[in-house]
Amino acid sequence: MPRLPGSERLMSTLVPLLIAVGVGLGSSAQIALIGGMARTRSAPEATFTSMMATLAGIGLVLAIRGLRGDAPQFFAPLDRGVAFLLIAVIALVLLALSMKGVPLGYAITGIFATAFLLGTAALVPRLGVALFFAATTAGSLIGALVFDQVGAFGAEPTHLGPLRIIGVLAVFAGMMLVRSGR
Repeated sequence: MPRLPGSERLMSTLVPLLIAVGVGLGSSAQIALIGGMARTRSAPEATFTSMMATLAGIGLVLAIRGLRGDAPQFFAPLDRGVAFLLIAVIALVLLALSMKGVPLGYAITGIFATAFLLGTAALVPRLGVALFFAATTAGSLIGALVFDQVGAFGAEPTHLGPLRIIGVLAVFAGMMLVRSGR
């Protein structure tokens, strides 16, 4: 059976679209983790901790690339993997210091931001800004509903009722409308 012209285009965006939904799920985890940290620390301190994990994550990605011979395309001294390794180590030290008195699991919050930023850079050129945003929003909403339902990280549980489910379906319908309008 011959492929329809639109179906091939749909399949070429399906995997990136599903990855974008996954990035959105990670984003909701980061939001829940930062909210949980802010219950024991102030919002700026929780944000700083998340940012140090993000900086360490991006630093490690660029360090590994640079040390493998794929030098970052920045001007010196940021054109070497070793510079990003140093940045990552400094960020990890600051992360460790900022984690004192906070459950160690909260340290991963910035890794979700790293995935979001890398996912944005990799997927927006393929999907476009609107479709990427719709897909990550859908993923974020699903994750947020789950985190709310279970009362993750010290939050008050919020029941998943029919209207909330309809809201998620509306977001997914919107994502498909954005996709079909390309």
